[in-house]
Amino acid sequence: MQKFLSILLLGAALAPRAMLAQEKAVVTIHAQQKGAPVSPVLHGIFFEEISHAGEGGLYAELIQNRGFEEANLPQGTHLEDGFIVPERTPHFMLKPGEASDWKMEWPLHSQWPAWSSEGNISLALTTQQPLNSATPHSLEIKATGAGSLANEGFWGINAVAGHAYNLKFYVRNGSYKGPFTVSLQSADGTVLASREMNIAGKHTWQKYTTTLTPVRNDPAAKFVISFGGKGTLWLDFVSLFPENTFKHRPNGLRADLAQYLADLKPAFIRWPGGCYVEGINIQSAPDWKRTLGPVEQRPGTYSPWGYWSSDGFGYHEYLQYCEDIGAAALYVLNVGVSCEYRSGTYLPDDSLQATIQNALDAIEYAIGPVTSKWGAKRAAAGHPAPFPLKYVEIGNEQHGPRYAKRYNVFYHAIHAHYPQLHLIASMGIGDVNRHTLDSMQHTDIVDEHAYKGAFWSLNHYDHFDKYKRGNWDMYVGEYATNAGVGAGNMAATLSDAVYMMSMEKNSDLVKMCSYAPLLVNVHDVDWPVNLINFDAAHSFARISYYAIQLFNENKPTVNLATQVQRLAPEQPLPAFSGGIGLGTWDTESEYKDITVTQNGQVVYQSNFAQGAGPWEPVRGTWKLEDSAFSQTAQGAQQFAWLKGRSFDTYTLTLKARKKEGTNAFIIPFAVQDSNTYLRAHIGAYVNATSVFESVTHGYDVSSVTDHKPLPAPVEKGRWYNIRLEVKADEVDCYLDDQLLMTYREPPKVFVISGADAQSGDIIIKAVNAGAAPCRTNFKTPGVEVLPTATLISLHTPSDTVENSFAHPTAYTPQHSQIQHASADFNLELAPYSINVLRLHRAAGK
Repeated sequence: MQKFLSILLLGAALAPRAMLAQEKAVVTIHAQQKGAPVSPVLHGIFFEEISHAGEGGLYAELIQNRGFEEANLPQGTHLEDGFIVPERTPHFMLKPGEASDWKMEWPLHSQWPAWSSEGNISLALTTQQPLNSATPHSLEIKATGAGSLANEGFWGINAVAGHAYNLKFYVRNGSYKGPFTVSLQSADGTVLASREMNIAGKHTWQKYTTTLTPVRNDPAAKFVISFGGKGTLWLDFVSLFPENTFKHRPNGLRADLAQYLADLKPAFIRWPGGCYVEGINIQSAPDWKRTLGPVEQRPGTYSPWGYWSSDGFGYHEYLQYCEDIGAAALYVLNVGVSCEYRSGTYLPDDSLQATIQNALDAIEYAIGPVTSKWGAKRAAAGHPAPFPLKYVEIGNEQHGPRYAKRYNVFYHAIHAHYPQLHLIASMGIGDVNRHTLDSMQHTDIVDEHAYKGAFWSLNHYDHFDKYKRGNWDMYVGEYATNAGVGAGNMAATLSDAVYMMSMEKNSDLVKMCSYAPLLVNVHDVDWPVNLINFDAAHSFARISYYAIQLFNENKPTVNLATQVQRLAPEQPLPAFSGGIGLGTWDTESEYKDITVTQNGQVVYQSNFAQGAGPWEPVRGTWKLEDSAFSQTAQGAQQFAWLKGRSFDTYTLTLKARKKEGTNAFIIPFAVQDSNTYLRAHIGAYVNATSVFESVTHGYDVSSVTDHKPLPAPVEKGRWYNIRLEVKADEVDCYLDDQLLMTYREPPKVFVISGADAQSGDIIIKAVNAGAAPCRTNFKTPGVEVLPTATLISLHTPSDTVENSFAHPTAYTPQHSQIQHASADFNLELAPYSINVLRLHRAAGK
């Protein structure tokens, strides 16, 4: 996954101006016509160390930089003008011998991140007489009087009154004598819990443990060591764990976050990445072997998302968690290639044997017999029985013939030893492609990644219907609606739901899927939309979480033929009512002769010779030049609008001329305010394509349509004629009388159905993504249905609302009973709603 790449992969958009008259639909379910069986492992989860999802999140450790190793630069890099720069070796996807110029900002400005001192102590980082060779640094502390050392945790430590917190740390004492106190404190110094400890006068490393139990709550406490004496000592591996971890496991997981994941009842867990498994360069890529054994001896891994992971949630802990929640393990291995969106460095083809053996060792650790080398190590770690490893993915987001060649080598080696495992092939970002497939000798499962804009799935509901099938199954390893939806509002959930329905009804193809990203610490947001949000003390799941849970818990055994007839509303309102505007993106352009015509009558005409009139600049540098309105600033999202005017079913004509820059023209329409509108973008993607886009919040952009190639790049200095024909539910865009693109308002009501072999129920999933209720007539010819049915509905008052810390469960599924069900009955689907309707069949029917 690549940071904010969704804006480039562009899906569809804002549901522009919804029709407010009641919609109607007729749904006919042919229970005798069975379709594809629904995969029992359709819904899983994907965990990646991104946005402190694990470190400072799922992994329950409360001390940040516990081993004093986080000032280390990642292997194979050096620091240059505030950036970490990898060795400039060839890139896997570029021309032979060509290296990437990628670099990454180094965020640290301290030798001991997350730690701070007060009073009469001085600090130094040292490698003398280390605790162990894997983590060679310790903190030297010289006290000349009273002072303290504090750790901020991960944006605070959640201290809960009456809860026990287990502390462990190591000290090598030189000459220190006097009081030594450990405590949890509030920001103002109020002591929440404390213990005075005796520090032995030995010159060897000693382990110390105690328990801290706060007397009051503080969601943003800090850990403090207070020195009341004088002398020198060395400190290493300071660890503070809540006793109440998930299933009370030592070195365990944060209970609320682990429970969120368990409650999804995932069929599998994909781990450890994502870009994380690739690393920023090949030297710093993660190695599962470094995550085994005592946590004090795990050197840590630098995440491509810009921070160190302690590897406390390592391979063994991952496998144990899978077992704890009844999920299969899906392990992603590195194929000797680092992230292509970063350095893209790689191991030569003739140097892969050690990497292949490392993968085989990982599998042996998980499922090998206790008589094997790595099976014995698993048993020694307390788990003689095999773990539930069932899937192995060979690489992450690699693609093309060169990757396929490596995939073949790994596939043959793994399959020869473990033919029972399901092996997954990467397909890069986007659809499954022949460019990669044609060079693969065997494909069991292929992995498509799909980040889309709002309502892309409504416009592309037949995406999987049209897929050319092969001798492989599909895993949609990463999917999300993450553009044009704020931080994850109901518009995102509606789109996610329709996308999941598309996968379910195409279960002959799609066998597995997992949303991404899964977790985000709100203090470190690397991705625009995430499923579960948290800070040190609180957490909440987005509405999409509950939609996934709802669909997974109501999975039928087999699809049923379902016919949906959408009836036109009696009094539809125009879908694109609103104002008009002008804009640019990294371009200087000018506009003139703007005319709006309705029913053959001119209702607006610009006259810039006499001034800007009602045109109001919002972003950019706008000025009047030669009877034209000119935008002269570079940058994104420059915008001006005809304030106070609104139109529907009209024709907009104007002249436009590009002066400088990389793109060309932007013509906003259906403008609701200065931050919410649709727009025709002519000359997008560096003056190569045309596309309809939506804008929300003034900056959140997603596509309404697919990009269409321009007949020719827009020339500088030439006046072009632009025409938008805005109809009731369709917009056509012309350049010099040539049709460039068309946008049609997508349908809002989607329905699938299936039969549950265990209960006999007919399970109907229905989404109404529109702003109006939909009176729906459900028909099940030839099936006797009991009058009492179950309805589970997830609905909201608008598509812009979200769950939040303040209201974590504001929008969750609600259960009700229907007392009038039959083989032919009506049910009103609420606006902005996701519904599961379970029709119960009469006994023996």
